[in-house]
Amino acid sequence: MKFLSLLAAAVFATTAAAEYYKECNEGPFAPLLLVGDKHDASKYDVDICEQQYTTGAVVSGVDVWGSKSRISGILLTYSNGQKSHMVGARDGDHQKLEWGSSTTVTSVKLWSDWDARQLGGLRIELSDNRSLDMRLGDSGKDRISAKVFSPDVGSGILLGGFGTADNHITSWGWMFLESKVEKFTVNDFKFDQSIEQYRKEKSKNERLIIDTQVEYNVASRPLTMHMDKRSDKRNSYSYSQSSTLSFGFGYELEISGQVAGVGPKSSFSVELKTSFENTQEWTKSDDAGLTAKTIHECPPGMTAMCIGYAEFDEFKMDYEATVTIKLKSGKTFSFRERGTKEQTLYAKTQVKCADQQGDHTKEDPYEFVERRIEETRKEAEKKEEEKKKQEEAARNGTKATAPSNSTATPKRSGVVSLFFNA
Repeated sequence: MKFLSLLAAAVFATTAAAEYYKECNEGPFAPLLLVGDKHDASKYDVDICEQQYTTGAVVSGVDVWGSKSRISGILLTYSNGQKSHMVGARDGDHQKLEWGSSTTVTSVKLWSDWDARQLGGLRIELSDNRSLDMRLGDSGKDRISAKVFSPDVGSGILLGGFGTADNHITSWGWMFLESKVEKFTVNDFKFDQSIEQYRKEKSKNERLIIDTQVEYNVASRPLTMHMDKRSDKRNSYSYSQSSTLSFGFGYELEISGQVAGVGPKSSFSVELKTSFENTQEWTKSDDAGLTAKTIHECPPGMTAMCIGYAEFDEFKMDYEATVTIKLKSGKTFSFRERGTKEQTLYAKTQVKCADQQGDHTKEDPYEFVERRIEETRKEAEKKEEEKKKQEEAARNGTKATAPSNSTATPKRSGVVSLFFNA
């Protein structure tokens, strides 16, 4: 049984290792070229595969250590700020080269030593004319080879490095993205919490007042109130994806995400396309179409108020989504990546009007209207209840108690509630 367990563990480790190195052998790469040890000179060599393109990050910096007798170590920095494993050792002179997302690699060169037993040198040149150059000496047992290898840099976007190393670099090669990106597709969103939980904890509907009308009619005849006002507010949506910067500029982005049940609308979905350059955050907005419009009559001796408003919701939640990248060469590859979605959504415009006997102009218009609507609702409920009692008394042959004057429903309820869709 113990033997079988060990065998199963060995098979699992071998499979995991095969998948690990597969990411440096099979990918969206320009032609690969390994330079250095061709004779397996060191029995202590370890196979190296350093990359994070399968999680959306690319190389944005290289540190190299070396001397005239060996290239000691290489350390990569990725666009997400993380570092690779230390390949080899921090020994000897040190050079460092870092670049941003608007800079590409225009050329790389690799050398072996004179008898192809180790990496002899490397050079990286950038589009902003900066470079890194580390080589062995020109004489002695470990002198550099005269042959220069110039691997294809493809799109100029560096994805990682591969090779062999022990306490120094025995062989090395670079992995470059084969061609420029044509299209990003982001879909299959998995938000960090359920929509229901989000609504309970974070989502809050706020109110945008578009217009208010307040009149106290001291004249002897009705006064007509007019409301017609448009708001320039916009619905806005934004997504942040770090990979949108990592893989260069000038491509089409398609995002298909759903946020159901959040905010004033019961559902919202977006499937939009845009092209952009030099931005990490993708945004879009459209006219919310908010117009408050109504006509209301204010009787003599009464205060009338109208409010036009729209509820809106602000949503912000982190997510994980599938990013699929299509290259101009036709190749595609996918990975899961973290991001953040933000949106502001406005519901349709509501216009409500109410009135009441006397001067109430010092009241807040929204509170006045809501109060009068609630009072009218209760009055209607009470009137309906009294009607049912009278009908029940009539069926039983008894006489219902007449409502007192203090609770009688006034001839005019004083409330008119209007709803207009924008």
